[in-house]
Formats: sequence, C-alpha cells, structure tokens
Amino acid sequence: GMASKAGAIAGKIAKVALKAL
Repeated sequence: GMASKAGAIAGKIAKVALKAL
C-alpha cells in the first residue's frame, strides 16, 4: 500500500544519497 511505496522511495533516496557521499 502507501506505506510500502513510501518505504521503497525512501530506500531509493537513501541509496542515491550514500552514493553521493
């Protein structure tokens, strides 16, 4: 549902942020 979708988006953002560091 909405929660899992938000979690997936947050995970993608976290991965991108880690790569940017």
